[in-house]
Amino acid sequence: MNGTVLGIVDNQVIYQDNQTKPNRNLFVVGGPGSYKTQSVVITNLFNETENSIVVTDPKGELYEKTAGIKLAQGYNVHVVNFANMVHSDRYNPFDYISRDNEAENVATKIVQSENKEGKKDVWFSTQRQLLKALILFVMKEREPSKRNLRGVSEILQTYDVEAESEEENSPLDGIFLALDINHPARRAYELGFHRAKGEMKASIIESLLATISKFVDDEVAEFTSVSDFDLKDIGRSKTVLYVIIPVMDDTYESIINLFFSQMFDELYKLAANHHAHLPVDVDFILDEFVNLGKFPKYEEFLATCRGYGIGVTTICQTLTQLQALYGREKAESILGNHAVKICLNAANDVTAKYFSDLLGKATVKVETGSQSTSKSKETSTSKSDSYSYTSRQLMTPDEITRMPSDQSIVIFSNQRPIKAKKALQFKLFPGVADMVSLAQNDYNGEMSLSQASYYHEQEMVWEVELEKRNQKLASSQLDESEEESELDSMDALFDEYNSRNREESTVDDML
Repeated sequence: MNGTVLGIVDNQVIYQDNQTKPNRNLFVVGGPGSYKTQSVVITNLFNETENSIVVTDPKGELYEKTAGIKLAQGYNVHVVNFANMVHSDRYNPFDYISRDNEAENVATKIVQSENKEGKKDVWFSTQRQLLKALILFVMKEREPSKRNLRGVSEILQTYDVEAESEEENSPLDGIFLALDINHPARRAYELGFHRAKGEMKASIIESLLATISKFVDDEVAEFTSVSDFDLKDIGRSKTVLYVIIPVMDDTYESIINLFFSQMFDELYKLAANHHAHLPVDVDFILDEFVNLGKFPKYEEFLATCRGYGIGVTTICQTLTQLQALYGREKAESILGNHAVKICLNAANDVTAKYFSDLLGKATVKVETGSQSTSKSKETSTSKSDSYSYTSRQLMTPDEITRMPSDQSIVIFSNQRPIKAKKALQFKLFPGVADMVSLAQNDYNGEMSLSQASYYHEQEMVWEVELEKRNQKLASSQLDESEEESELDSMDALFDEYNSRNREESTVDDML
């Protein structure tokens, strides 16, 4: 099957396929007990057999219930586990830095992780520029095994020595100022951190060390040391990626957000090299969306992704969650870029009113009439019937709040809304979830052959580069030696010339 299951109407499954216009983005809202996992997430994991799938897995249960079936369907299965990084494929954000601004994006996300108030002051900017400079330095001046967060931390710790006076350069200054003046790492360093003075420098380094410390303990440092697969592989071959995120813990929210941001960018790059469309279409199922952090241009991504072969299912518990993270206007823009919206239940009044307003009003016929009885010698009764038309909400907020647990509302951007039964996976695919069960803590990531080849190539390139640098250094030292020798010869000639002049002067004096 290929397409997104939306619900059941008159015992028939309704779904949208890859050609749905204006896009195949789906917004789902449902609080606890709304069956969003059972009727949306697992149902579509089982149903989709052609597109690649990226699904957030807050508890790891999706992997355990569906990964065995996806393997049987011919999928490559990967797990990136931010809750237990030992049982995960590894992910190195530096692998996706090919331009200077991408290094700045990585630095920004990491520095933001300790900047909960969101202040973009001079401290934030200087930390970001220093981290950007360090990233560019290890990317261009260190062997491939050091091109990661642990490599950055080692540089910062090794050269974190203050200069003896403000007029002198520190050891950290020394390694950057020794680079060519046009080197991107030197430019980032000189335009940022190097301009700070005195105690401010020490405070910035101390703050940055505190910021990156949580990324360089043994478990996290190993997790971010290399990438076991290329993010572009999701758009190259039929793949399902389970992204397990911690429950009630936002420690790694910034790197989770960076992971998805880089994935979006890498898929767009891949599509750009294949006539603006991915070789294999990709479906994102983003459960507990707000736990992924804020994406600065999420609405733009939603507006353009269909053309590249990407469909997104964004799932929240309430609309207020989305509004709190993005603001009311941005949230409206994000909602507007989903062609289909499904309400599984309304956990608060804001959500209920939003869907009631989306449904609009209906004209209803209201019967009115009167009956009168007159007492006389003969009792008579007269009755008249009349009708009037009035408008009312198709469903009031209260009616939406009290919907039966097996019912949902499906609203389309270009068709009439419908009431649908929830497409519960245990009814559509009875017994399938129990056929093959895997344990998330048994998963052990392995580097793909293409990634192993990529790192081997990087090592070879580095060895060639190192050999060139050594030859250049030796040549430079030889030139200096020859220059010194030539200067010594010239000094000897001058000494001999002066000696002869002195002897001739002495003879002339004697004559």
